Amino acid sequence: RGGGNGQSSSNNRKSNNNNNKMKEGIFSRTVKPSLFIGTRGIVASTAAYALGSKQSDDAKKVKRVREVMKMGADGALIVLDWEVPLDISSTNNNSNNAANSSIENIDIYKPNSITKPIILLLHGMNNDSTFGYIRSMMRTATDRGWIAVGMNLRGQDGLHQVKNTTPRGYNAGYTGDLRGVVEQLEYRLKRRSGGINRKSGKRTTLNNARDSNSNDEEEEDDDYIGGPIYLLGYSLGANIVTKYLGEESLHGTLPKCIGGGAAMGNPLHIHSGTIAFPWNMLLGAGVKRSILQNATSLRKHHEPGFQHAMKKALLAPTIGKLDDAAAPYLIRNDSYPPYATRIGFKDGEEYWWESSSHRYVGHVSVPLLKISAQDDFLVFGQFQRKLNHCLENPNVVVVKTRCGGHLGWQESPPPSSGGGEGGGLLGGSGSWSD
Repeated sequence: RGGGNGQSSSNNRKSNNNNNKMKEGIFSRTVKPSLFIGTRGIVASTAAYALGSKQSDDAKKVKRVREVMKMGADGALIVLDWEVPLDISSTNNNSNNAANSSIENIDIYKPNSITKPIILLLHGMNNDSTFGYIRSMMRTATDRGWIAVGMNLRGQDGLHQVKNTTPRGYNAGYTGDLRGVVEQLEYRLKRRSGGINRKSGKRTTLNNARDSNSNDEEEEDDDYIGGPIYLLGYSLGANIVTKYLGEESLHGTLPKCIGGGAAMGNPLHIHSGTIAFPWNMLLGAGVKRSILQNATSLRKHHEPGFQHAMKKALLAPTIGKLDDAAAPYLIRNDSYPPYATRIGFKDGEEYWWESSSHRYVGHVSVPLLKISAQDDFLVFGQFQRKLNHCLENPNVVVVKTRCGGHLGWQESPPPSSGGGEGGGLLGGSGSWSD
């Protein structure tokens, strides 16, 4: 009997351990960053920027295509870098040369054609879709059969193939480009009705797609087979994603195809004047580089005040002074429908206040995950001071990691668990944060 009780106790312990493992989720697992890189915020961030995409392109599994999308508001060109699992391509499935593929010969370009979930990624300041942390997440998505789209903010193209065609560059608060891209992608999602409203018999077009979202008579037409679309932003891109979701949710115009979002390293409160040395100078240098790369389009704006502001911005020693000089000529949009495009802020203070996503996060109506690192040397202070705005919204989940720096989580791959597809928190490729 004693032996039986001992065996029973042993079984109970094993059962409890198994139950604990089953209850263990992504928020309770232990993440172990590399000792000499991951525990040092600056070094981790550098490693993730440069080395976050260690996976080699496999042309047999994924097709990389590039699309240049023209924005209706002012004609700006937005570069989208697609990674598409080859099993959803309608043509050229046997082709082993992804570099020669074009957007026209696969289904993602056509209306009512996309049948898979889409991850739309927005990079951080002075970055683009070629950076390691973006490529790492894109490959993680395609390994699971999803479509990944890296959106390059206006004027940002890592391959230097597409220049900004307008005198307006990107900034922390303009959500018009993201809104335009989402509307285009929504139009391409496959629907059971084939895009034809069953009550009116009319085909849904890009022009009336937004109207159908707010029209009760056409709600029945929102029967997506494709999608949903998830928005994932990093740093400045995270602020744009959060602001967009808040603007649209507040007025009930958020497209029904948006399933949720994630914001990595979002400052919540934008104020470039408070960024410490030397980061204020380094960020300013990156913006100046972007201005010089797009100098041709900027020279086409002949207003003396604009040219004077650009010269003043180029001479500004810090990102705060640069923002203040350029603010009167920055592009912006109304925060209410139809989200009309406007030009200019009074000064840097007004630009920072109007662009801060903490003013909108309380209105977000879809699941939104926010991740910030305690050793983030750029934005953790601002994030922590505005954290209450996130906690007031039950749709927002906030995760704070002890290590990670600024977007430095990708330096550490997921730990092997000895099971599943490749082991790790999520299985397969990518970092633990992916």
